[in-house]
Amino acid sequence: MMKRLARKVRASLNCLKKGGKKDKVHGPTLLNAYEWGTEEVSQWLSSLGLSEYRDSFIRNDVRGCELLNLERRDLKDLGVSKVGHLKRIQHGIKDISHKMAAADKSSF
Repeated sequence: MMKRLARKVRASLNCLKKGGKKDKVHGPTLLNAYEWGTEEVSQWLSSLGLSEYRDSFIRNDVRGCELLNLERRDLKDLGVSKVGHLKRIQHGIKDISHKMAAADKSSF
């Protein structure tokens, strides 16, 4: 339990550190996912074909920073119970993280 909490605290601190760049592109872009609000997260869910979870993510104030740090247990708490939906969201989060890392590397 303490390890999980420590991971979440570190992840939250990383979110605060990485969330400084502003991108003038409107809508959810992978390059600034740390700055997504609930609307961008909702659009992303819709792009995955999972718009039925939009209200739950909004109600729980899941923004980009939190999205990138969600674990399976968190998704279940948000009402995502179907295995296929869990996997689709987890794969989508991983995809965002990989693309953001690649963009960071290419900017150096």
